[in-house]
Amino acid sequence: MTSWRLGRLLVPFCLLPLSLGVPVALAQDEARGEPREPSPGELYRDVKSLQIVDKLQLTRTQIDKILPVVQKVAAQLQADQAADDAAYEEVQRAAAAVLQALIRGQDPPQEELTAFDRAARQRNAREDARAGMAAQAAADIQRMLTAEQASRIETAAQQANRQALAQRLEGAATPLDYLVRKLEEQTELMPDEYVQTREQRALDIAEALLGKGAPGIRSLATALLGIMDQIASLTPQQYAQLRPTLPDRLAKALDLPPPLQAPPIYYDDFIAWITSERTLVVLQAALEVRPEPEKGQP
Repeated sequence: MTSWRLGRLLVPFCLLPLSLGVPVALAQDEARGEPREPSPGELYRDVKSLQIVDKLQLTRTQIDKILPVVQKVAAQLQADQAADDAAYEEVQRAAAAVLQALIRGQDPPQEELTAFDRAARQRNAREDARAGMAAQAAADIQRMLTAEQASRIETAAQQANRQALAQRLEGAATPLDYLVRKLEEQTELMPDEYVQTREQRALDIAEALLGKGAPGIRSLATALLGIMDQIASLTPQQYAQLRPTLPDRLAKALDLPPPLQAPPIYYDDFIAWITSERTLVVLQAALEVRPEPEKGQP
């Protein structure tokens, strides 16, 4: 049976006809004579969206070009949400029939089991299509930016490298922080345990720092092993005296890879900006107040 995927779900994008660009919830309230202010959650998303606009320093002309891309994404997300809602109703109906059959000790109806599988496959297909559309929209928008503006956005490849490094370093902020943490862990080992594991630990640390299969792993592991053996020979009191200066000593002794410098806008944040229901609203608001570009500006 096809599984229902976990992970980030794309929230409903309830928008009026896209030429108006205001939330449906607001329009419905106004139709009843009950206009409302944005909720705290909407205001928070507005701030996050405008922070991206500010970091990119988008001009009026660029916002005007970006709006149709965001509108297209919003329209598809709204359509997908309607399909997801319909699928949920189908799953509820099928679940009730399957549960009743199981409670009675009967075989669940095959058509209801098929309904589960069909709904899951269709929903997963929509999720894949949404991800593809968001990635294409990101590429389209980046082509509308100057080279300097586009450099402020992390690429998908840079994101993959950043996430892989974070996984290798077990969440440490920098390679140096990771190494210090591993040497701290070493001090908690029993002497015989350290002797048995020292070479493999050095290799594991070197591989985490440089990446699996990277050149220089063996030479770095050898250098690490010398440092690890020196630390293993210290008494607890000697190590306590050394510990405050350990990061500086390691930085001078080893040619560690520098901390990864990510652009100010993470790729997943950029995708979230494109797919946020509030981005369309704030872009239209920004378009109202942004000055006309000077001649030669994008």
